[in-house]
This record gives sequence, structure tokens and C-alpha cells, in this order.
Amino acid sequence: MPLVTVLLPNYNNEKFLKECLDSLYNQSFQDFVIYFVDDCSTDQSVAIAKSYPTEKIEITLKESNTGIVDTLNVGLAKIKSKYFIRMDGDDISHPDRFKILVDFMETNQEFGVCSSAIETFGVKKEVWKYQSNPEVNKANLIFGHSVGHASSIFRTDVLTKNKIVYLNRFWRMEDYDLFYRLKDITLTTAIADVLYYYRQDDYNYNPELFARMSLEYKKFYEMVLKDLLDNMSEREIEIHLELAGKKVATKKLEFYQRHISKILDSNNTKNIYPQVELKAVLEEKLVKIVYVLIDSKKLKLSELGQFSFKNKFKFGRYFLGRIKKRFYS
Repeated sequence: MPLVTVLLPNYNNEKFLKECLDSLYNQSFQDFVIYFVDDCSTDQSVAIAKSYPTEKIEITLKESNTGIVDTLNVGLAKIKSKYFIRMDGDDISHPDRFKILVDFMETNQEFGVCSSAIETFGVKKEVWKYQSNPEVNKANLIFGHSVGHASSIFRTDVLTKNKIVYLNRFWRMEDYDLFYRLKDITLTTAIADVLYYYRQDDYNYNPELFARMSLEYKKFYEMVLKDLLDNMSEREIEIHLELAGKKVATKKLEFYQRHISKILDSNNTKNIYPQVELKAVLEEKLVKIVYVLIDSKKLKLSELGQFSFKNKFKFGRYFLGRIKKRFYS
């Protein structure tokens, strides 16, 4: 049994699959097998996969097209190796990705998941760096996951012993849902190396996609807040969406402050998140809200009483800069 299994779901990746598979077969670490699970592709991607040496790839053809969550679970159910690594069929792995991730996990037994930084390519080029501190990662789950799913390596037994599989409860949020359920089971971290290259295409910036994702986040946050708050209103879900940056901030600063205080008070009793890190995460979101409210002329400097002198000084400079820009433009 190889040490690593690569979990690779596929649906119509013909255009990019060769690049993907080449990056796997050319790894400096070779103790792996690829579980290639095809979700009834209508292109030539299965033929491309079959053209590669069979000792490193196991191809599973599903009988019906049921989406990525089911496809991931079909592969997950087969995994017997100590680790599994995620891979998408239109992305690329760094040649040393497997070696670096396995070495890290072998040395740091306390972590169940480790991701790497991701470099995007295609229509947009940027580097996404993730959080190494597991306590911050846990606190961040109140808004989203702060390790990269596609770039991660997992200890297989963390999922199998706890009967964790991917769930299809929230559209295109199976990764956030997975990490949310893992928060009380294992520690997650990330390393700074760019080991994964994520293809950005025009569909990543579809306005309809953003609109639907906002609705999915609303449903997810309803679950998150129900776990934390005994009494929760529709308004609190809206405030949470705005704090998370999933909707435009429209309310007075005091509403966000009260929401944060309620979360911290409840968490102090229920201990779902590490309190110190949760407070820091929430305060960071509140600072961003202040800048949004200044830009939209919904906030005056006199309303910044609770912030530190350092923050008020930064806000004041920003506030005056916005006035000056409007005056001279």
C-alpha cells in the first residue's frame, strides 16, 4: 500500500488534464497512487487518464453524473493509505509538493490537515497564503476556512475513524463544511511554500455565481450562529454576512459591535472557538467594516469611541484622505 493517495475527481477536464497528470507523475516523491474518479465525462478526459502508466492510477467510472461531492466520497471510500492529497483535474502540483507535505506531516504528528500556499494562474495571477496557527484557523471558521482545501494533505484515519465524509448540504461549500466539522476533531495548519497552482477562468468571476454563493453563505451562517447563539434573528444573519464581506455593509456601527459582543459572550460560555483568537478575528472584521462605512459616508469620527488611539488615528487619516480626494476630484 502506497503512503499517499491522490484524490482526483474528474468531469470534462480534457483541455487541462494532461498538465495536471504530468505534474503528478513527475513528483520527486513517488510513493503514491492516483484515485481518478470520473463523474460521467462526455469529453476525452477518461481516455487521457487511461493513457498513463496503470501502476500509478486507478480509474473509477461512475454510472451517473451526481456532482463533485459524491465523486469525492466514491474516491474517499477506497482510500487505505496513511495520507491522501487533494487534486483537481484542471490544476497543477509543484514537483516537490508531495515530498514537502509528507515530510511535514511525518514530523508534526499533532496536525490532521496541512495545506500550502496557492498561486493562481489564467485570467488572474495572485498568491493565496493561509494561516499556520491552528487556533486562528479554528476561530476563522465562524466566517470561513483559512486553510486551502485543494492544496491540502489529510491523515486518512482522522476522517475514517470519525466517519467524516463530504456532505452536499451547501452548494460549492463542501470544503468549508468539511473543515467546520473537523474543528473539534483535529488541528489544521498551512505552510508558506507555494505548492499548488490553481487555474482561474472567466467562470470564477460570474456575477450569478457570486449571487448564489451569497445565498449559500447565508444558509451556512445560520447553522454556525445556531450552534453558538441561543436566540438568533434574521437580522443577525444579515449582520454576520456583512461582517464577513459577503454583503455590502448597510447598518450603523453599533449593530456590528453588539453582534460581536453577543458572539463573544456566548462563546465564553459554550467554548466552541478559542476566545482570544476569536476576538482578534472579529475585531479585524470590524475594522474593515469601519473603512466601508467611512467610504459610504455612514460613519463619523465621533462614533469611533471604543477603538484604540492607534486605530482611531489610522481611521482619522483615512477619513481625511477620503474627504480630500472627493474635494479635489
